[in-house]
Amino acid sequence: MIDKTFTKKDLLEFIELYDLDIEDPKSLSKKDLQIQMQEYLENMQEDLPFSTEYDFTTAEDLLAYLQNEKPNLDLNYREKGEMITLAKKIIHYCRNGYSLGFTQFTEIDEIYQKGILLANHGDIPTCRRAVTELNNDPKIRNKIEIKISPKVQKELQQKKIDKNNLGYNFKRERKYVCLSFD
Repeated sequence: MIDKTFTKKDLLEFIELYDLDIEDPKSLSKKDLQIQMQEYLENMQEDLPFSTEYDFTTAEDLLAYLQNEKPNLDLNYREKGEMITLAKKIIHYCRNGYSLGFTQFTEIDEIYQKGILLANHGDIPTCRRAVTELNNDPKIRNKIEIKISPKVQKELQQKKIDKNNLGYNFKRERKYVCLSFD
């Protein structure tokens, strides 16, 4: 049986990523989705298509992965809320002229350490924004590198491409053009 630690969103992601032929998976409950996915993977004969996110080649490998507990790479709800609150405090510091007087922080080193902590959670947009603004602080010499998962990097690149494609494109050329009216 597929482990309960995998969310419905995780299972839908695997279905989309490996193009599993399960009819209307979004309308199914998590329990029904687990059952259908397990049956499909057990009866699957061919190899799975290549994926850059996971290195499963056979259905047995994927099924064995799904039957174990999900590796806990994400923060839980409370921890994520704490990271967002900390990020907002650092953004407040940055937007008020990088002045310690308007914040609860007592020294720059404390802010730097909190920034390093936030950089480890670069998948959260507020944390990315806080570290990016903190890197603009002239008092911080060593810039902080944000750690972003490949999945989120791919989403950010796609958003950037979409944004560039939606903008108005105007091209101006300076050349001689001859018009003739007959």
